[in-house]
Amino acid sequence: MNPFLGILLVFILLQGLAGVIDGIRYCRYIREHFKRPVEDWMPFASVILPCKGLDYELEKNVKALLHQKYPDYEVIFVTASANDSSVPLLRSLAAQVPHRKVKFVTAGVSEERGEKVHNLIQAAGKIAAESAVYVFTDSDSRVPPHWLRHLVSPLRDEGVGACTGYRWFFPVRGNFASVMRSAWNGSIATLLGDHKHNFAWGGSMAIRRTTFERTQVLRYWKRSISDDYSLTRALKTAGLKICYEPRCLVASHGDCSWRELLEWSTRQILITKIYSRRLWQLAFASQLPFLAGWWWGLGALLLGFGGFRAASMDRHGSADGLWQLGVMVGLIYLFGALRGSWRLRAVNLIFRDQRHAVNRFWWGYVLVAPLVSTLTGYNLLVSLLTSTLEWRGVRYELRSEDEVRVVRSK
Repeated sequence: MNPFLGILLVFILLQGLAGVIDGIRYCRYIREHFKRPVEDWMPFASVILPCKGLDYELEKNVKALLHQKYPDYEVIFVTASANDSSVPLLRSLAAQVPHRKVKFVTAGVSEERGEKVHNLIQAAGKIAAESAVYVFTDSDSRVPPHWLRHLVSPLRDEGVGACTGYRWFFPVRGNFASVMRSAWNGSIATLLGDHKHNFAWGGSMAIRRTTFERTQVLRYWKRSISDDYSLTRALKTAGLKICYEPRCLVASHGDCSWRELLEWSTRQILITKIYSRRLWQLAFASQLPFLAGWWWGLGALLLGFGGFRAASMDRHGSADGLWQLGVMVGLIYLFGALRGSWRLRAVNLIFRDQRHAVNRFWWGYVLVAPLVSTLTGYNLLVSLLTSTLEWRGVRYELRSEDEVRVVRSK
């Protein structure tokens, strides 16, 4: 076996073992967290939902938001245009719940920030005076009945800057690209936990009004494309904690094509490069050595078994090196599968009433870890070469975390 390949594979094995341990710890964390009672603190809250177009099952998503088991709250629907195709449906659904406080905001467009961020800024100016908490979600999110209660309750502790959940993609038809998207996203979901490295996610986050104003979130949003990373930056600059609430992991249903998968996943990594440089660098440090070692090792193994003179064979043609290589490559794959299986167990604890839907594509979370890492490697390499992305029909040039330029709008 090539000595450098051997060293690389040992590094990846240690990395994989650490991943399995992290997966076990995360599962235990979820199990213990759900044993703790929820200390209710439910002041009047304002939920902001930016919309653009008709997302998959938008009607079900909005109904879930309008029927939260929470004493009193308002929902603010915000679109860039009054003629957005989602507006008639939103108004129809709002009319079905006359007891719910609902507002409609037309944000217009901005040439110095992302469209979603601009929508949120305009909606924030229409929040009710009595509102104590600002809550944010996305139009493709299906929130559970107690989502608002669970997201707001941790803010009872004024030392908590914000409370966040995350998302889990539920493929519908289950084409391979959709399953890959869910697996890719799931690896990020399990980064959150009971620690100080959490980030707020814009599809499921809440913040006290006083904290929002004190940390000057609007200033961080002024020239940003990322609502969540910029809010995270504001809170961490102020030395405030971001609390993760696993009960607020929200479902996102739908499928995607390979093109949509590549565009979406690359956009996530590119935004990370601009707004969380250290996290992007850590991704490089972990993913690229894995990809180099995995594909090199797998290729050498296949060539060796095919009877060719591969890098794994020593100069005497002995099969000892090939056998060692096979064991190491097999263990690397096994560790990835084990980590995925523990991740799946943890998500089953969260989505107790949707276990069938979670487990329907179990193989995507357990068996294709090397392909998920390969996708991440592709995203990282593309993000090295460009700082331009397209998001919901608008093209942006990301110059820094404090400057974005709208290049083209459709």
